[in-house]
Amino acid sequence: MRVLVTGSSGFIGAHLCAELARRGHEPVPFNWPDDDVRSRSDVDWAVRDGGIGAVVNLAGMLGTPELLGAERDACRTNILGAVNVYDAAAKQGIPVVQIGTGHKGQPNPYAITKACAEDLGLARARWLGEKITVVRAYHVYGPGQLPGAPYGPAPVHKFFPTFACRALNGEPLELCGGGGQLIDPVHVSDVAVALADAIGGPYGQVVEAGCGKPVTVAQVAGDIADMACYTDPRRLTAAAGRPGEPWHAEVVAATPACRNPWPYLVPETVEWYRQWLTR
Repeated sequence: MRVLVTGSSGFIGAHLCAELARRGHEPVPFNWPDDDVRSRSDVDWAVRDGGIGAVVNLAGMLGTPELLGAERDACRTNILGAVNVYDAAAKQGIPVVQIGTGHKGQPNPYAITKACAEDLGLARARWLGEKITVVRAYHVYGPGQLPGAPYGPAPVHKFFPTFACRALNGEPLELCGGGGQLIDPVHVSDVAVALADAIGGPYGQVVEAGCGKPVTVAQVAGDIADMACYTDPRRLTAAAGRPGEPWHAEVVAATPACRNPWPYLVPETVEWYRQWLTR
């Protein structure tokens, strides 16, 4: 089956395309700037004329404090882009897998706009009978997740690349908000499996692509530092919280679909960043 993957060139998208190919499907890329999920005509054409049997919508604007003040752009991509996908898929009667976020409910533009896209998809599945499944990804990590400045070109700073690059460079790991937040790290290979599985349903439901094992940010940082052989007793430092991220947050899957909890493949992932920094 030909599966259209919006955002296929991104971190999760690349792993999903590999998983789809492993299963015998043909992943069909759809990426900015050549293709724009915000353009109804671009999405319609790709779905209608591409012989597409399913769509996985990974396209989105990422960021937490980075999107404060950029809400219009986030709405156009994360909400209206998803609606464009729902509309195009409905015309062809094919399923959609919409990626969501475990951060649903947090007071920042990313969580709010992704939650809206989730809820609209679930409402359409319930009331219109459309084949839409939401896969809510938690704290995804793994090889290929690019770091932000000064270590790489990513526009946002994710926990694993930031901690790994700083640890490998012998720099303190900043625990924004104190490091007591509970998170649910999940390897990208498990998320790719969950997304590919969801093409067949269950429609109108949420699949939680997390492991359900709470881990503090401080523990995660310490584990990454250990794997990087960074042993300075001052390696972890408290820092001010980031706007849009509650200091007391607990973001953990209640009904986890993934079975490889932290520290699954952490040494291998740290090694990927070691190689990245030597390029």
